[in-house]
Amino acid sequence: MPKRKVTEQVKGYSVAAVSVVITTAIIFYTHIADSSLIIVPLLYLLAVQAVAFGFGSRAAVLASFLAFLASDWFFVEPRYQFTIRDPFEFVALCVFLVTAITIGQLTALFHNRAAEAQRREIAATALAESSWTVASELDARSALTSVLKHLEKIENVKQAAILLRDSSDAFPVVAASGVAGGAADESRISQAAISHVLAQGTPIGLDGSPHWDKALGLPALYLPVILDGRCVAILFVELLEASSLNEADRQVVESIGNHVAVVLQRDKLVKEQANAQALVETDKLKTALLQMVSHDFRSPLSSIKVSVGSLIDDEAGDPLDRETRMELLETIESEADRLNKMVGNILDLSRLETGNWSPRRELSVVADIIGATLDAFTEEQNKRIQVHLDRSANEISIDPVQIVQVLKNLLENALKYSSPEKTIELETAVSNSSFIIRVLDRGSGLPQGEENRIFDPFYRAPKYRETSTPGVGMGLAIARGLVEAHGATLSARNREGGGAVFEVVFPDILGKVSIAQV
Repeated sequence: MPKRKVTEQVKGYSVAAVSVVITTAIIFYTHIADSSLIIVPLLYLLAVQAVAFGFGSRAAVLASFLAFLASDWFFVEPRYQFTIRDPFEFVALCVFLVTAITIGQLTALFHNRAAEAQRREIAATALAESSWTVASELDARSALTSVLKHLEKIENVKQAAILLRDSSDAFPVVAASGVAGGAADESRISQAAISHVLAQGTPIGLDGSPHWDKALGLPALYLPVILDGRCVAILFVELLEASSLNEADRQVVESIGNHVAVVLQRDKLVKEQANAQALVETDKLKTALLQMVSHDFRSPLSSIKVSVGSLIDDEAGDPLDRETRMELLETIESEADRLNKMVGNILDLSRLETGNWSPRRELSVVADIIGATLDAFTEEQNKRIQVHLDRSANEISIDPVQIVQVLKNLLENALKYSSPEKTIELETAVSNSSFIIRVLDRGSGLPQGEENRIFDPFYRAPKYRETSTPGVGMGLAIARGLVEAHGATLSARNREGGGAVFEVVFPDILGKVSIAQV
C-alpha cells in the first residue's frame, strides 16, 4: 500500500479515537447522561458522521466500536465495567452500534461519490479547455505548453513534460508544466524508461503495472505519442505517490496524450503545406525567370548582334554612311542599357526578398525627390508628365534614393502602357496623418480581378505577354517591396474614365512631415 495512503489511514484512526474521547468527555463532565440517556448515542453518531466524512468508512467503523465501548463503560449501569444489568440496554447498545456503522458507511459513501463527481467535473473541464487550446493555439510549442497546464488539475501530478523526438532520435524536453520557471527537472526523467517505451511501444505506469524500476524508482508515467506508426514524442508525468490513477484522471492523461498527437500532426501538415507552397512559388519563379531569359534577354541580344554584324561588314569592305553607323552604335548602347537594367532589377528583387535592402531614412524635401525622379526621363517624356504638389507638405523622413526608384518605376509603367498623346499625372497630398503620392494614367487600365497580381514578380497581364511592349514584370514588384520596407503601402485601382491609379500611402506622418504654416 502506498506510504501516503497508510499515513492517511493512521491519521483517520487517530482522529476517530480522539473524537470519541472528546465526545465522551463532553457527555461525562456536562452530566448530560444523568438527565437524558437518549442524547448520548446521538452525540456519538455526530462524531461518527464527522469522522466518516473526513476520513472514510474504516475510520468511521473504528469510531463506532469505540463509541459503543465508551457508552457501555461510562454511562450504562453498572458503570466502569463491561457488564450490562438490563438486557434492553444491551439491545439498545447493539442497535446503536449497527446504526453508527451504517450511518458512517453511508456518509463515507456519499462523500466519496461527491468527491468522485467533483473529480469527473474537473476532468471534463480540463478536457474541454485542452480541446479549445488545441483548436485555438496555432503555434505548436505554445499549444503543447498550454495543453500540459491542464494536467495540473490532477491532484496527484507533480510535474509534466513533453519530450519531442529530434533528427538524432534523442528526446529533448520542448514543453513543461508544474515546475518553477516552466523548465522540467530532466534529472527525474529516466532514459531507461524512454528506451522501454520505444522498444515495447506501450506506456509505463498507465495500465496498473507501473514498472517503477524502469523509472529510476520514481512514480511516473511515460506515454508514447504515435504518428504514422512511429513514436514522435513521449508524455512524461511525475506523480506525487506511486499509485494508479483513478478512471477520470487516467482519461485526462490519455486525452492530453491524444491532444499532443493532434498538435504535432497539425504542425507537421502546416510545415508540409508551407514547403509545398514554397516549392510551387519557387517553380513559378524559375519558370518566369527562364521565360524572361529566353524571351526578353534574347530580343536586346539579337539587336546587338545584328548591329555588331553590320559594323563588321562595314569594316570588311561594305561601307556604311556615318548616320547609319551612329544609329547602329546607339542601338547597341540602348540595348546594352536595357540588358543592364534587367539584370539590375533581378538583383534588386533578390535583395528585397532576402531582406537585405532596408531604408536609410533622412529628412528629405519632397520637391527635390520629385525633381530627381523627373531627371531620369527624357525631355519628350517629361512633357507628358504633369506634377501637382501639395505645398503644405515640405519634408518627409524617408530614404530618398529608394523612393526615387519607386516613382521612376511607377512613371515608367504609366508611360509604357499609355498612348503617346496621353498625359501622366504625378501628385502628392496630405490626408489626416498620412502623406500620399499618386501616379495617374489614361492607359488601358488594370485587368479585372487581378489588381493585386500586377505586383507579383514577373507577372504581366495576359494581353501583354506576347506583344512587343517591353517589360518583364519586375518594376512594380520592386516598387512595392521598397514601399513596404518603409512601413507604407502601395496599391492600384482602375481610374474613372479609363486608366489606372497607383497610390503610395505613408501612414502616421505626424512628426515626420514638415507642414508649412499658412
